[in-house]
Amino acid sequence: MRFIKYHFTVAVLFLVCCVQAKGQPLSSDSLIQRAGKTYQNDPSLAYNYAKQAIVKAKTERSDVNLGRAYEILGISLDYLGHLDSALIYFDRSIDILKHVSDAYYVGRVYVSKANSLYYLNKNKEALNYYLSGLEIMKKSDHKKDEAACLMGIANVYSAMKFNNQSLKYYSQALIIYQELDEPKGESYILTNIAVVYGSMGIVEKEMEYEARSLRIKEKLNDEHGLVYSYSNMAKLMCSSKKKDSALYFANKAIATSKRINNLDFLTSSYKSLGNVYYVFEEYDKAIEYDKLALELSRKTKHSRLEHGLLKSISDIYMRTGNYKEAANTLLEFIKINDSINSLESKKSFNELQTQYETDKKEKEISLLNERDKKREVVIYSIIGLSLLLGILSFVLFNRFRLKKRAANELEIRNAEISKQKYIIEEKQKEITDSIHYAKRIQNTLLAHKDFVNKFIPDNFVLFKPKDIVSGDFYWAAEHNDKFYLAVCDSTGHGVPGAFMSLLNIGFLSEAIKEKDIAKPNEVFNYVRKRLIESMGNEGQKDGMDAVLICIDKKERSISYSAANNEPILLRNNELVKMPKDKMPVGHGEIIKDFNLYTINYKEGDLLYLYTDGFADQFGGPKGKKFKYKALNELLVSIHRLTLVEQHNQLNTKIADWMGSLEQVDDICIMGIKF
Repeated sequence: MRFIKYHFTVAVLFLVCCVQAKGQPLSSDSLIQRAGKTYQNDPSLAYNYAKQAIVKAKTERSDVNLGRAYEILGISLDYLGHLDSALIYFDRSIDILKHVSDAYYVGRVYVSKANSLYYLNKNKEALNYYLSGLEIMKKSDHKKDEAACLMGIANVYSAMKFNNQSLKYYSQALIIYQELDEPKGESYILTNIAVVYGSMGIVEKEMEYEARSLRIKEKLNDEHGLVYSYSNMAKLMCSSKKKDSALYFANKAIATSKRINNLDFLTSSYKSLGNVYYVFEEYDKAIEYDKLALELSRKTKHSRLEHGLLKSISDIYMRTGNYKEAANTLLEFIKINDSINSLESKKSFNELQTQYETDKKEKEISLLNERDKKREVVIYSIIGLSLLLGILSFVLFNRFRLKKRAANELEIRNAEISKQKYIIEEKQKEITDSIHYAKRIQNTLLAHKDFVNKFIPDNFVLFKPKDIVSGDFYWAAEHNDKFYLAVCDSTGHGVPGAFMSLLNIGFLSEAIKEKDIAKPNEVFNYVRKRLIESMGNEGQKDGMDAVLICIDKKERSISYSAANNEPILLRNNELVKMPKDKMPVGHGEIIKDFNLYTINYKEGDLLYLYTDGFADQFGGPKGKKFKYKALNELLVSIHRLTLVEQHNQLNTKIADWMGSLEQVDDICIMGIKF
């Protein structure tokens, strides 16, 4: 629901500032106004208007319009999905408008920048800019803009799950819209309040506020707003398990989108219908409508919608067991996201570079013309005095031309080298940015700290990927009153290891939650079978070394299975190496059923699960491996410390051990205390 939570803020702030420029269709003000009317439905056209407005504002020497033009350029890029580029132009707008007497213009850009930061999940930065904008709007007595700032602040608190704070600011904004008799703004606030109550699990309140919002939009015939309310109602009906009602509202959203001929809205509406089928586990229809939405998002070049749909389609493939297509779709999502953002950044940079080179050449030509005039005077004077001196001057002039030609050739070569260097740097940035985005996705699949703390309050995790993403992972699940915890080392590291970890996590979850397999050794048997089926002959060496434990708090027992990696138990100040199977989960020299081991735990027991990364790290004065013996001795020496202090000691020790050497593998150690 980004229109409700975000773009209405932009619309309110921008439309207040648009002034009709009669009789001057090509003035910067007129071009800014055109961009303001088109950025929602055709952001590419708005982008072109904004670029023209920048050129015109420079000609008119209008700092106010130049700052406004850069702002609407940033808003257009935001709608095109190029949020990082949008932030660059917002900063440029702020730098210009700071010198304008009316602070209101700067306040407006603060809020535009806050909107983009909010959508990039940079909540703290977004909140600072919203608060700065709110202070300016209050001083300048712009009530609509004040309400929009309050809405933005509430959006941030909502995203951070500070529900009470969020409701407080939404209520303040709602009062202002009601006092100003602005029913459209009121309806959008009501929808946002409904979303907050939904996140709090108060379904009655969520339904009440969404229904109030829907009634206002129907009365106003606000078809743009109705599309989102219909989609929200479809989602609510899904939560209430009312399939027919959910389908009714989702189809209403599609019909309204077609009537107003808005392809972006139609894309979101198809996605809403796909979500209904997804909730009711009709996965064939869900993926059908998601792919329809994906096709439209590519047609409209709406990158954010396209990325979200690729992620959703990947999730459906995971649900249906098509893990290969899930991984391929997820990789496409990552590549498309970062390549588009990088392309826009490169385009903006090249435009600026071209402008700089043009200005530079004009100055060089002017200087050369002045030099040529002076040179002619000198030459003619010398010819008049002496033919000999004239010949000498001619020779010197020829030598100067040869040097200038050589200098020009050198400049061309340097420019080509700089160009190649820039291309290489951009490619490197694209690859790095893509991997960073993959890291964000992988982190969502790891065991969340709050989830682990719920079952084992006293724990730590030392997780240090060799590269940005990791083949090592730690994962947890709760099923049938039992808590499962795994620490695993997938084949490889970096991007290949991360994709293997995706498959391994998917198969672990499938075994426990879908196949209802309770014993860790049988879980490993199932995962190995699924890996061999999925990877075929090409993946003969692919799999993982892993430990999976199952904690039964009622019985105070731990059952586990260990593939190559052994758990370490510290009890009564003594270290116990627990049994393991010397084979991986996957293809190996030995393929037999995994063993199940069971122990009863006592209060004060410490259990450590780790991969081979720490022990295999090279370092120290002789550049040798740390080794398992030294690691276990280190655990014994620090086991009386708190778990937080143990984590810090391990982190410091491995950093000191590595020194200036490169990390050779992913590192993962988990410690838990009973």
